[in-house]
Amino acid sequence: MSTDGAELRARLRALSPAKRELLTARLAERGLLHYLDGGPEPVEGEPDEVTVKQEALWRAHRGGDDGDFHHVGLLCGFAPDRTPEDVARAVREAVARHEALRCSYHPDGRGGVRLRGHDVDDVPVEYTVATSTDRAGAWRRARELAVRDGRLAFRLDRPPVRFRVTDARPAAVLLSVVAHDIACDRYGMRTVLLPQLCGAPASGGLRPRDVAHWQRRSLESGVVRQQLARRIARLAPGVPLALPDLGNRKGARLPVRIDAATTRGLDRLARSSGSSLFAVLLAAWGSVVAEAHDRADTLVGCCTSGRHRPELGGVLADLANTMVVRVAARPRPDQADALRGTRDELTAALGDGDAPFERVFAALTGRDTDVDGPVRDEDIRVRLTLDEADGVAELPGCLGVEDVDFGYAKTSLSLELAMGSDGGLAGALAHRPTDVPHERATELAAMLHARLTALSRVGG
Repeated sequence: MSTDGAELRARLRALSPAKRELLTARLAERGLLHYLDGGPEPVEGEPDEVTVKQEALWRAHRGGDDGDFHHVGLLCGFAPDRTPEDVARAVREAVARHEALRCSYHPDGRGGVRLRGHDVDDVPVEYTVATSTDRAGAWRRARELAVRDGRLAFRLDRPPVRFRVTDARPAAVLLSVVAHDIACDRYGMRTVLLPQLCGAPASGGLRPRDVAHWQRRSLESGVVRQQLARRIARLAPGVPLALPDLGNRKGARLPVRIDAATTRGLDRLARSSGSSLFAVLLAAWGSVVAEAHDRADTLVGCCTSGRHRPELGGVLADLANTMVVRVAARPRPDQADALRGTRDELTAALGDGDAPFERVFAALTGRDTDVDGPVRDEDIRVRLTLDEADGVAELPGCLGVEDVDFGYAKTSLSLELAMGSDGGLAGALAHRPTDVPHERATELAAMLHARLTALSRVGG
């Protein structure tokens, strides 16, 4: 298979429509759809386009952002043989390398938004000396400072990112990074920025504006436009779950723990049905929500990193996209083929993973973004995430990494899981108590656990 996909695209054109659809589905399952089109490329000059997601965030926050709700934060510790000056130097090198850390957002005079690049020195790095050199105490204080930094609103006409280096030697040197979602996402912080701060070489030559340029052109006449049309057509009969929305984003979390034996059973079921563990979790979660609300199906938002194309692996930006997947209620746990519907819906969504959520959701709901305001990720009220190992634990000189929790729920009802070191699944059912009361969330968590247990037995 050639790396540019030209040979594969030529062969695809020679296939019958049925075979072409089958091959596309298989490529989607394996994350290889980037071979079917050219994808983003470096653009000559300085295009100033922003992605659809960035434009939506700018329209919502140009008069002042939402504080920590639309912020992402990371706290990491380095071995004490690295001085605070060394860490700050690595930060400035990263700022110079990644324009997402030094760009601001401005009206373009035509009702839209454009990028403006800044100098490295326009992005300040704060220094703090820890009051305690005990490692646990130093981490606790650094975490408090990161939360405080994140709860300050950003001005989007300045680079919306903050760095703080905390000297806690001899225990550690700590670094917190807080950014507005418009600049970068959590996945990019962990897999692009952090490795480079630990000394890993930079990769790739694409900038966020190159990606935005490709998306905009492709929305006019290209693969993204085709993907968008397919997503809207496939989802058109669906209606998002109408949970209460009282505007209070404060979140609560109910622990969810799936033991290793149950997880192995779910994995066996996934393999026997030609699916994946994520598809099994999606089928169970979506069906529980639909059943609890007396619906035939429900629409679930699934977050993707947006880096399924190899050329995007080294791009620091907010490339995450939310896929909307239809999930039927009441799967039959006595038959493995009951999962095929969810698997097929998920495969179709992955195959069209470049279609911007904002455009998909606006079309589904008939939303006029000029009148009703921009679509945001929280507008899909039910979500599922499954975090996989991202390799940060093996970074040389890194003593630990944690996401900064600002205490807000990203949507009304969200199942957030990760693979544990013991082979099980652990996480939480995050919810907004004003939208989904504690008692209701507890009931959903119990229903989910019972359904996953039943499904695991189908897998042997």
